[in-house]
Amino acid sequence: MPLAIKRATLDDLDAVVPLFDAYRRFYAQPSDEPRGREFLGARLAANESVILLATDADRAIGFTQLYPMFSSVRTGRLWILNDLYVDADARRSGAGRALLDAAAGFARADGAVGIVLETTRDNATARALYRAAGWEEADTQWYSLSFAENVRNEPVFSYGTLQDEAVQQRLFGRTLPGVADALPGYRMDWLEERDAAAVSASGIVRHPVVRASGQAQDRVPGTLLWLSAAELAQADAYEAGDYRRVRVRLASGADAWLYEEA
Repeated sequence: MPLAIKRATLDDLDAVVPLFDAYRRFYAQPSDEPRGREFLGARLAANESVILLATDADRAIGFTQLYPMFSSVRTGRLWILNDLYVDADARRSGAGRALLDAAAGFARADGAVGIVLETTRDNATARALYRAAGWEEADTQWYSLSFAENVRNEPVFSYGTLQDEAVQQRLFGRTLPGVADALPGYRMDWLEERDAAAVSASGIVRHPVVRASGQAQDRVPGTLLWLSAAELAQADAYEAGDYRRVRVRLASGADAWLYEEA
């Protein structure tokens, strides 16, 4: 079957997520497929992005992700080609050019006034591809401010009150995104007494705690959450006194922070 491009849906996440994870690893991010699945699923479910998937003989080999925006000067919709990735084994197959052309075709059919992307000036291979596909290099340069404290890249496994949306709103002022996961080799128990400040913050008197059992078949269900660095510090303060934060591996294979008994 020849190379094919299609618009991905939630049903295609199994195919897109490994490519998205490889794309993020290319940019020096740690592998985290559960996080990628949650992020992409949220974008597609809310219709906040468009993902075009390239396949060859029914094997997913590349993707591009587009985000919508608007141009005040041109008084029309623009699309940002934010992500473009082709599997290493499929490079020089024409997949990159096919994805670029498909993205441009989608934006044109959507009635957009244009489509834009950004890359570094030392990325000679990518720049050559874009020029060959008819994209023009602008003289302008994008500027940015990075709000590192707002980057939500701290994975925390919660088996207790941090899963509660009311607690999240009180502590962080928002509801945290999360996916179901489990902690193997641990058992759930309950604290006999809880720090009074934490009880006041959570509104919950009885708080759970996990303890390592050494038995692989034991498993504690919970939720994998993502917090910013500032929010992690808030969680540390909330759990202080009764819990300590340690790194664990979850049933999904993801590494995360865990609050266990101090």
